Amino acid sequence: MNEIKNVFLKNIDDVVDRLISELSFKDKTKIANMSEVDLVKLNMSWGIYIRNEFRLEGNDPLLKSLISYAGVNAMTPEQASYIIIKELWEKLQNSHVLKIVK
Repeated sequence: MNEIKNVFLKNIDDVVDRLISELSFKDKTKIANMSEVDLVKLNMSWGIYIRNEFRLEGNDPLLKSLISYAGVNAMTPEQASYIIIKELWEKLQNSHVLKIVK
């Protein structure tokens, strides 16, 4: 694995960019075409990976950045992973949503 993988990422943009770089085109398209309600379900499964991979329980700079980004006073790791998933989804909306061509 590359060295970047073991570094604590400190902000949501870096986390989302790393996730995008690791996802296949198929997965990016699948996430981009989900409804916002489906993101909650995605957080129940993929959120576990995100919480572990980015060490949301021990990565205070990232958690503080997410709290600031969300404009709240506190946040659980589960809420933090949802914020990351939602930001990823919003970013993929610009590039991977399937559109009907007539």
